[in-house]
Amino acid sequence: MKANFSDARVELVIGDGGNFIVEVDGNVIFSKKDRIGNDESRFPHGEEITTLINKYLKEKSA
Repeated sequence: MKANFSDARVELVIGDGGNFIVEVDGNVIFSKKDRIGNDESRFPHGEEITTLINKYLKEKSA
C-alpha cells in the first residue's frame, strides 16, 4: 500500500467482529462486512485495493 500511495496512513484496528474495511478520505471503498451473504463475502484479491483507491481518486478529481 505504502509503495503505491506514499502519503497513505495505514491503521490496523484490532477487533473480534471479522470486519475488514478500507477507507479513503473517510469513505468506505471496501468492506468485507457489507459483502456477508453475497457471493463476494471475501477479503480483497491482490491489487484490488490499489485498483479501488485509484478509481476513487479518479472519480474524486473528475
